[in-house]
Amino acid sequence: MEVRVCAVIPVLNEEKYISKCVESLLSQTIDIDILVLDGGSTDNTLSILESFGDKIRVVKNPGKRVSQARNLALELIDDKVTHCLELIGHSYVDSDHVEKRVRDLLQLESELGIKIGAIGCQTKPAGKRTGVESWIESALSSPIGSGGGQFKNFKGKQETKVPAFCIHNVEALRSVGGWDNRFITSQDSDLSMRLITQGWKLWRSDVSCVYMHKRATLTNWWKMSHRYGFWRTKVLLKHPTRFDVREILPLFGLSLLFLLPEWWWAPCAYIATLILTGLVYKSKESSNSAVFGIPLCLIILHTGFTLGLFDGLVRSGRPPSDRE
Repeated sequence: MEVRVCAVIPVLNEEKYISKCVESLLSQTIDIDILVLDGGSTDNTLSILESFGDKIRVVKNPGKRVSQARNLALELIDDKVTHCLELIGHSYVDSDHVEKRVRDLLQLESELGIKIGAIGCQTKPAGKRTGVESWIESALSSPIGSGGGQFKNFKGKQETKVPAFCIHNVEALRSVGGWDNRFITSQDSDLSMRLITQGWKLWRSDVSCVYMHKRATLTNWWKMSHRYGFWRTKVLLKHPTRFDVREILPLFGLSLLFLLPEWWWAPCAYIATLILTGLVYKSKESSNSAVFGIPLCLIILHTGFTLGLFDGLVRSGRPPSDRE
């Protein structure tokens, strides 16, 4: 099977990172198409993209959102394109990333004897981590912060419900009608569940990774945590089998305050776990403040995500304000 890949990159005000993202794709060891969909940037993103000339294709995304950009890409890609590479403007990859992923995909399909709907990869931090960003990264790498999603640190090759930064089979995407535009966040989780329902297998492997810039302020970390909880509820209402018991552990811990005769055991155990996590997962380059910063980020994550779960039951969604 001959594989032709198009990298699809939705952007909105990514002037700080988009240049490195595009340069990393232009340096790939195999030939790929690069399609950037701009959702109405008001900073220097468009002028930076224009500097690459005809090496890339840039189109306007009237809908602004990621799902709308990717659906538009499905309409615009060349007929010879067999797979779409999922990236975002604040990420980049090594020069052999696409070659490794294609080789990995073909090997897996040969072993299984079927076409794979998508194969994802690991997500790693971009650049040197300092301050709040290093706290957040360490919090996400811990067992009580990562869950099973895009930030999970896994080894080898495995079937999954939550592949991150996938190479998607175009046939698979079109068979389920692409992304659901109602999802402002967690659109990939919804897509994955629909692909699985249609019989497509989803995998992930560690042969290469995507480097991603994460939130660098506690305010944006709170917004992200709440938004992930909010949209997880929307996904669960549509796909109940996506439920993961780890996501309600903070709520279970809170309920112990009312269920245990000696209620103070619950907060003491939680605080001890947070302190231990801060000590164990503090990175070598982090300052000693990370011992307190990591627990703080975990508290924000657990609180924001849990409140978001309830919020998702009563409100409709709106575009995020922490990525512009």
